[in-house]
Amino acid sequence: MFNLIKKDKEKEGSRKEKKEKKERMSAAELRSLEEMSMRRGFFNLKREAKRESKNKVEISNPIPIKVASTNELSLTDIESDEFSNRSSMALDDQISVASSTDDLKGEGGGQDGHRSSVRDRVAHFGSLAKQNSSQMGQMMKRFSFSQRSKEESPSEGSTPSGQNSAAPSPQVESKVFNMLRKHSQRVQPEVADTKKVFIPELVDKIFPAPLQLPTVVAPSAPETRELELQRRNTGDFGFSLRRTTMLDCSPDGGVYRRVVHFAEPGAGTKDLALGLVPGDRLVEINGRNVENKSRDEIVEMIRQSGDTVRLKVQPILELSELSRCWLRNIEGLRREARHESGEEDQFSPFQTSHVAVKTEEQITAEQAWYGSEKVWLVHKEGFSLATVLKTECGSLPEGRVKIKLEHDGTILDVDEDDIEKANPPTYDRSEDLASLVYLNESSMMHCLRQRYGGNLIHSFAGPNMVVINPLSTPSMYSEKVMHMFKGCRREDTAPHVYAVAQSAYRNLLTTQQDQSIVLLGKSGSGKTTNCQHLVQYLVSIAGSTGKIFSAEKWQAVYTILEAFGNCSTTMNMNASRFSHVVSLDFDQAGQVASASIQTMLLDKLRVSRRPEAESTFNVFYYVMAGADSALRTELHLNQLNESSAFGIHSHSKTEDKQRAVQQFTKLQAAMKVLGISVEEQRALWLILGAIYHLGAAGATKADEDEAGRRQFAHHEWAQKAAYLLGCTLDELSSLIFKNQTRGMQPLFRGGTDDAGTGDNLGSKFTALECLESMAAGLYSEVFTVVISLINRALKSSQHSLCSILIVDTPGFQNPRLAQQQRGATFEELCHNYTQERLQTLFHERTFVQELERYKEENIELVLDDVESSSSLSIAAIDQAPPQALVRTLARMEEARGLLWLMEEEGVKPGGSEEIMLERLFSYYSSGLGENKEGSLLLRGEKSHLFLLGHSHGTDWVEYNVQGWLGHAKSNPAAQSAATLLQDSQKKNISGLFLGRASGTTVLSGSIAGLEGSSQLALRRATSMRKTFTTGVAAVKKKSHCIQVKLQVDALIDMVRRSKVHFVHCLLPKAESVGGSDLRVPHGESSDSGLMTLDVGLLRAQLRGSKLLDALRIYRQGYPDHMVFSEFRRRFDVLAPHLTKKHGRNDIVPDEKRAVQELLESLELEKSSYHLGLSKVFFRAGTLSMLEEQRDVQTRRNISLFQAACRGYLARQAFKKRKIQDLAIRCIQKNIKKNRGVKGWPWWKLFTTVRPLIEVQLTEEQIRGKDEEIQQLKQKLEKMEKERNELRLNSDRLESRMTELSTELADERNTAESASQLLEAETSERLRLEKDMKDLQTKFDCMKKQTESMEMEVMEARLIRASELNGEMDDDDTGQTQ
Repeated sequence: MFNLIKKDKEKEGSRKEKKEKKERMSAAELRSLEEMSMRRGFFNLKREAKRESKNKVEISNPIPIKVASTNELSLTDIESDEFSNRSSMALDDQISVASSTDDLKGEGGGQDGHRSSVRDRVAHFGSLAKQNSSQMGQMMKRFSFSQRSKEESPSEGSTPSGQNSAAPSPQVESKVFNMLRKHSQRVQPEVADTKKVFIPELVDKIFPAPLQLPTVVAPSAPETRELELQRRNTGDFGFSLRRTTMLDCSPDGGVYRRVVHFAEPGAGTKDLALGLVPGDRLVEINGRNVENKSRDEIVEMIRQSGDTVRLKVQPILELSELSRCWLRNIEGLRREARHESGEEDQFSPFQTSHVAVKTEEQITAEQAWYGSEKVWLVHKEGFSLATVLKTECGSLPEGRVKIKLEHDGTILDVDEDDIEKANPPTYDRSEDLASLVYLNESSMMHCLRQRYGGNLIHSFAGPNMVVINPLSTPSMYSEKVMHMFKGCRREDTAPHVYAVAQSAYRNLLTTQQDQSIVLLGKSGSGKTTNCQHLVQYLVSIAGSTGKIFSAEKWQAVYTILEAFGNCSTTMNMNASRFSHVVSLDFDQAGQVASASIQTMLLDKLRVSRRPEAESTFNVFYYVMAGADSALRTELHLNQLNESSAFGIHSHSKTEDKQRAVQQFTKLQAAMKVLGISVEEQRALWLILGAIYHLGAAGATKADEDEAGRRQFAHHEWAQKAAYLLGCTLDELSSLIFKNQTRGMQPLFRGGTDDAGTGDNLGSKFTALECLESMAAGLYSEVFTVVISLINRALKSSQHSLCSILIVDTPGFQNPRLAQQQRGATFEELCHNYTQERLQTLFHERTFVQELERYKEENIELVLDDVESSSSLSIAAIDQAPPQALVRTLARMEEARGLLWLMEEEGVKPGGSEEIMLERLFSYYSSGLGENKEGSLLLRGEKSHLFLLGHSHGTDWVEYNVQGWLGHAKSNPAAQSAATLLQDSQKKNISGLFLGRASGTTVLSGSIAGLEGSSQLALRRATSMRKTFTTGVAAVKKKSHCIQVKLQVDALIDMVRRSKVHFVHCLLPKAESVGGSDLRVPHGESSDSGLMTLDVGLLRAQLRGSKLLDALRIYRQGYPDHMVFSEFRRRFDVLAPHLTKKHGRNDIVPDEKRAVQELLESLELEKSSYHLGLSKVFFRAGTLSMLEEQRDVQTRRNISLFQAACRGYLARQAFKKRKIQDLAIRCIQKNIKKNRGVKGWPWWKLFTTVRPLIEVQLTEEQIRGKDEEIQQLKQKLEKMEKERNELRLNSDRLESRMTELSTELADERNTAESASQLLEAETSERLRLEKDMKDLQTKFDCMKKQTESMEMEVMEARLIRASELNGEMDDDDTGQTQ
């Protein structure tokens, strides 16, 4: 029972305190609290309702509730899900406090004293919210947009427990609730203290000993070869001299350049008798050293040689493996040829010790190595070599071992997990990392360090390639080196990027399946350079019909791309700011038939806004420095403005200006090679000049107030820009500043009630933002048209069969790696996201598909623990809610990625980056500064910073979200750029852009380069369009943020359709990313030479790429597989008896049995293969061994076939000679007869009269034939004319049919999306109608209960009144008496 004691002083004090507390709260906060309370159905904060209900309702049978102290409130236990099923703990605490207070009010009925106490708590809650305004504002926004539908749904926890006060509910339970105190204790320290962000280390173990990295041992010099060459009939010896400069290390550790002369075979020749290999350095000529002689002296020495010249050559370190491998293969072919012919060569130039024969000392050292257990001690600074010492049993705790460091003999007790087994020194420079005896992280890093120290930058990693970017330009890329890989299998080549191209090209020819080469790695790791090498190799080796694709043309292509798409960043001096795919289409003969380039994710805002100490695109500096006087005058660049809103300034250093002048000359020559006319070039220069003048013009407001008119800051520079663009100043100003009222319309339905309040005209942009958007739009159009011009020069109408795609994207960007104290930008997030998706594709192809294939084929395979793909970082960026088509308030709490949050907050009134981040943390982190276990999302030191762990948490990048919502808003100025160029008064500009106004070359304003008339080009374009027109993309393709995801989806989908080859490009050290700094990393010695690696950076890259796991599954699994029928047809040449048994039938009744018999006849080990349900699987290296045996047997069969053919041809020639002999004898006999009748008179008369008889007949025949010929000519001309007309009509109909098919596909996809949207909306409407009916039913039930309760209350009042009246009557009666 409540004792209702009214104290006027306490009531007045509490009301005064409550009024002061509530005045501190904003109106929006009070309104939100009242709406929250109304929707929970507990109580109302309106004072009028409270005054009216005061002292009117009395509880006859009150519910017993434990009275708590001031800080502890007692109430019934509401449903626990109200507190647990929240996405953010901070928000849970705030909402739970209000809910608890509401429950107390609902049960407290009309008790004034208790109500006053509750209102005091609410006022105190408002003061806490005022102190922590940022978190309170987040709660209000999230509640108003996300929690409303959830709180409107009926639940037990939201129903007042006192609805039937006459009988207490059995579920009521007294419970002490102090959430308010806990919340105040939890929130206030968080606000007061700034928490230091802790980024987890890859390896954080340190040991009490001086630890050193293993020394990079200088490789032994390659063995020299002595050759004796004969002078040819042409007067030369068949080789050429090449002069170059190479970096070398002096004995004191310094780095210098030296001149080197190469003696190499002629271009494109493989003369076995010559014995020279590309990369052979000339050491001696006729016994005289020529290393320090000039080229002229060397040429004179060769000329003075007689008929023979003796050369002594030595391969350079970079090509030593390639030279040894090529010589080994050539000698094997020669030995096989000698074996077949039965001949013995007295001299062979290849008789060198290239076959690795171990000496007794090496064998003894290797046995001693295995006898002593050598291990790597893994520590924070890298790894150190040590020896495990034998200890007595029980002397050390379990899991501990005693080791002895090799460099100083220190003895340490370490955990078993801190050591990894080491390989013998013979494996220090293994060509394939999969061949290591002990495969672990330290052994991989040690092998890569030793190889890199020996100028060996390429390494095989199973089926993948690892390339470490050298700091100098190596001499291993040339046309002669390319021909060393032509026609070779992967097993016959040394590690080189050309080997990847050759493997892809060989697979394309044998399987006729599309191939893809994907380059992965950080920015500055050499991906674009390797992409150029891959393209040049394929074009040079495959060739093209009519030589339309030359190396010069492709060099021109990349010159233009580097000018318009590259810039200088803190990570890379020549960084690509766009992603591109090079598509090479091949015909039936294996030649390049056509080519094209598709680009996406261009960093177009770099024109106007970019991080500090970074430049804009290179082409601006080329034009400003390299333009001649006439072009400079036309572009109004004679006088440059010192201040620019875009920060575009000419180079200040003389050497930079000279380099820019050279690059501009080279750019003009490249455009000429690709057939870009002078007028088209002039149009591009005009637009670039206009962009510069727009930056010089700047933007400002006419007045300081909010309603000020936006305009140019310097109209004279704006006038120059308008003149160059071919429009008036008023038109340019109107398109930039006055076309902003359209703004941005919301892209989602089901908004909150206050969504309509605010600025319905859209987001208002500042004058500078409008100017920047116009500049970005103009440059985007320029870049798109440049790609179109390039594809115009590369396209061809020849028929193509399959393609090779080469994917090059900007690498991982991390400003902290370049010692930059700034957060990464949104553009860098997009590039990192693209690399992350490509890494996920590598994981899918390497792990997921392999394991699924084993499962499908019922192959039981025991593998080491392979970590699953960590897609949390990707999900934090692009995860879409499950119901993305229809967005209602009930689904606003479903987890979504950053791109979707940017879209929502960008169009939502009052949206901000801080609210966006809080929502992101609520989905992927626990909030309050503590990340979830395994979470890759951390809060930054400031509210606008956050950290995301890329590459499975090995590369933590800090992002600054300030201004990110601007990317989600569509600025009309950027959209007006295309219209401005198409309507230009300058014909060269309008003609260049008007022809591409149909939009066929650009997909949704994002993917450029979809030109092409070939079947493969149309298929690629259709595939990309399908990505943008199906499902959610059909609705969201206009959203700037979602376009990022759609572009990457289109790229991944295109690559996924082919067989993918991966090239992992590694960055050698962090100090090299910003320039040519040659500082030695920590832990390296200065005597290790130029080629050194940062071990910490190398470990992070290897772990992020999951190469170690890929090598483990490659060695333990069955990486090679073939279908039964394909394997039998390909390798039945190795078992001729089985071929005779099965015959030449392509189909065998029991393929599995036939394959099993074939494998048994080949005498392979049982463990080297496994028969599945439809395929045969092989261990690594087994299939290559069978391929080699097949090649040997095929060569032998071809030799026998050639011998049979030669025998047949010889017999046919002998038969022909016999016929000729008989003919000659017959002719001789006829001549003798003719000489006998030559003087006979009758013969003379016959020979004279016979021609005269046939003359008349012959003339008539000729006349008839002439008439017939004329008729046939007329008929032929008529048929040719009809055929040409039919051909033109057919071509026109085919083009029309193609266009209609494309439009039909787009319309079908749009219709499917619309139908999906309609179905989703229909289901949503039905669900809402059902919910409304349920609520109406409950409302009617509650209304009836309320009416019955009111009747009971009225009856009780009447009874009470009658009782009181009876008592009063009794009193009156007593008084009367």
